[in-house]
Amino acid sequence: MKRSNVAFIVLASLSLVFSSPSAHAAVKSGAACKEVGQTVVESGKKYQCVKSGKKLLWSKGLPTADPTPQKKDEIVASSSSWPNPDAKYITAVPVDLNQTNSISKYASCSGHNRDGYTFDKTLVSNLSLKHYWYPIASLQGTTDKVKVFAPFDGTVSVIQLEADKGGLGRPQNGNGLGLSTSIDKNVVFSFGHIYFTKQYKLGDNVKAGDLLGFASMSDPGFDFDIDLVGKSRAANNSEILGSIFDHMTKEVLVTFAEHGITPSNMKISLAERQSHPCDFSVGTGRTTADWVALKGETIAAGVPSSQSNSGNSDSGAKPGETQKPEAPNNSGGPVFQQVGESCDPTKGTSGKAADGTQLACKVGSDGKSSWQKK
Repeated sequence: MKRSNVAFIVLASLSLVFSSPSAHAAVKSGAACKEVGQTVVESGKKYQCVKSGKKLLWSKGLPTADPTPQKKDEIVASSSSWPNPDAKYITAVPVDLNQTNSISKYASCSGHNRDGYTFDKTLVSNLSLKHYWYPIASLQGTTDKVKVFAPFDGTVSVIQLEADKGGLGRPQNGNGLGLSTSIDKNVVFSFGHIYFTKQYKLGDNVKAGDLLGFASMSDPGFDFDIDLVGKSRAANNSEILGSIFDHMTKEVLVTFAEHGITPSNMKISLAERQSHPCDFSVGTGRTTADWVALKGETIAAGVPSSQSNSGNSDSGAKPGETQKPEAPNNSGGPVFQQVGESCDPTKGTSGKAADGTQLACKVGSDGKSSWQKK
């Protein structure tokens, strides 16, 4: 081959190399390109030439695959915002157990589908990673009897008002209240379907054992729920959901044990659930497979959970939901009075304080009417 021909081939090859888009200029999303379907990898992103109207443009760059990709669990687990699976911060019983008939198990088929990651970073689906609470028969239909308490010293971090909730087709849906603890800043302890004893504001402090409100049992068969939720979602946008029974102090567990409730009997193993998947399209009612009755109580078999067949949505407080300060906090709920507060006897002379004390609307020496203890 003549030397001149060799030189020509070399020059032609170099011309082809340096004329490629990735070699002579940085590719930018939205910039003009020349051939539909052409792809270029640059700075860890893959761009494709697509037709937009009459123009050919580079698409939005997508990250290229890692040659040694991590498993999804490993990627999610690297987050510093993951809840601690072993921390013990629940120092008070959150519900009056003498008012409780039964509690649904973690990973049950009761209620509605509430799935995602467990606190130990296992991704699961088609189950309910929360606990429902069913009161004794005499308290069904009430909205100001079933007491709920602060589980620890903490702050109010989430408020969801009944007036702002989509509802589940139940009357007097109740509010949602989420509490945060300094022991694990990555979790929110969340009550669903309750009416408050006072108008809470975001950032309010609560003490372990404080009476926060009353569960809304506004129709027979209703239950309410308690979630332990990761403050942030996982990398794939799944929720992170734990069981409160894994985070109770020994003193609290002793109280539950006196009523026949232990962490072991409040959980369904994920292996068992996988072999017996849930079907949320049918209401199975409360069963011994999914619920545990407290000592002296029996499962209300055949009574469906009030939240069955409601889809994969939660009516309680969730991270990210915020309070509307101007909205009334007890919309549609029971109205509580305070001693000394002015009243109108023409609208009724009987009332009740948040702690259950019976009050009466009485005329004082100054001629004004106010709420007083009976």
